[in-house]
Amino acid sequence: MPTPTRPSYRRALSSYTSKNKPRLYIAIYQRGGGTTNTPTSSSFCDSYHWALIVGPPTLGREDPGTRYHFSHSSSLSKHTSTPAAGLLRRESTHTFLYSSDDLVEAPAARTALLCRVSVAKVIDTAAVEATLRTLGPGNEADASTYTCFSWVQEAFVKLHEAGSLKSYFDGSDWREVEKICRDYVREKRQQGRFIEGDIGQWDNSEVATYCAWQYRETTA
Repeated sequence: MPTPTRPSYRRALSSYTSKNKPRLYIAIYQRGGGTTNTPTSSSFCDSYHWALIVGPPTLGREDPGTRYHFSHSSSLSKHTSTPAAGLLRRESTHTFLYSSDDLVEAPAARTALLCRVSVAKVIDTAAVEATLRTLGPGNEADASTYTCFSWVQEAFVKLHEAGSLKSYFDGSDWREVEKICRDYVREKRQQGRFIEGDIGQWDNSEVATYCAWQYRETTA
């Protein structure tokens, strides 16, 4: 489990009524082609798909919310039209898809979700969405190595800079937040939380969730 001690980078929140505000979660998904118990490669970025979720501080897999994610897709033709729920971005030979998915209406956005880490409270959802739609590789050199992980990292920094979050962190804290996410998903996998068909101690109708600013697991 990520360390429960208060690290030096935690910052105090200004006085603001944010108890019931939606949360910004870093969401870690099973990547296609693998199983929920074994990553598809030794590279952490390649082992999982990284995304963001904005939703209430509840625990159910069927609860409302929106998933935002960015994927590098070689399978998308250069002639493909922009999907209704997404935005195609092209950098030379590289094609990317940014999309937002309603968790209630998109089963894949729920069922493949392994765990999530709450990193902030959202005070302006429209501003968050506007910022996310602008992110992505800026040139061909960036495009060759830009991934879903790169996008989540960029989003964490830009959303904190934009002031649309209420957070104990700021953009410079990404490495610490990344470590929390890595440690948490690794521990849950070692515990057997993601074993397919498991009916033991885990309630698979709930999503394993860790609150980064409280240093505790809120849903096992």
